[in-house]
Amino acid sequence: WNWSVKPDELKLIVDQAFEIRDAVGSSMDLAIDLHGRYDATAGMKIAHALEPLNLMWLEEPVPPENIDAIAKITQSTTTPICAGENLYLRYGFRELLEKQAVDIIMPDISKCGGLSESRKMANMAEIYYIPFAPHNNSSALSTVADAHVCASVPNFLVLEFHRYGDPIWNDVIISDEPAIQDGHVMVPDKPGIGVELNDEYLEKNNQEEGELWQ
Repeated sequence: WNWSVKPDELKLIVDQAFEIRDAVGSSMDLAIDLHGRYDATAGMKIAHALEPLNLMWLEEPVPPENIDAIAKITQSTTTPICAGENLYLRYGFRELLEKQAVDIIMPDISKCGGLSESRKMANMAEIYYIPFAPHNNSSALSTVADAHVCASVPNFLVLEFHRYGDPIWNDVIISDEPAIQDGHVMVPDKPGIGVELNDEYLEKNNQEEGELWQ
């Protein structure tokens, strides 16, 4: 394993991406995550090869801590570059934004510093006309909390979500209505974030090994 991309690996990435685009059509947004796997040269090759797909974004082609490397990729391609799920506090995003090293920021609200801190990140990004698209691989409680932040900032783009069709997802919270309806996260207007933890359900399903969070 190393940071570069070999020709056969590049072909595999591109071929699979084109197949997905063909399957979902041109009217659906498509994003690809490279998980900080590559170096700047490889990132540029991949980003250039994917330009015809009109991606919503290409996520973290290089580790986001190297601001100059990710900026080099961003400035070299029309594919929007996104990063930030493992950056913390607004200070972690300052240089990324000041150098306009990415096209989209993706803080993880549940771990980057909280709801108020995330709004500050979004407001900083808005100065540079950079969209705010939070990373989210969390519970229903966290997702509803994230939605409150997203609804309060003008540069919100989209909130990541991985739990579609999960039969227990809504069971961990107590709410007047399902947290997600018709592809949208509801934003309750009750006190706090508008929902409560279902302590009875969580206690009943509390186990070290099981399927609750797998």
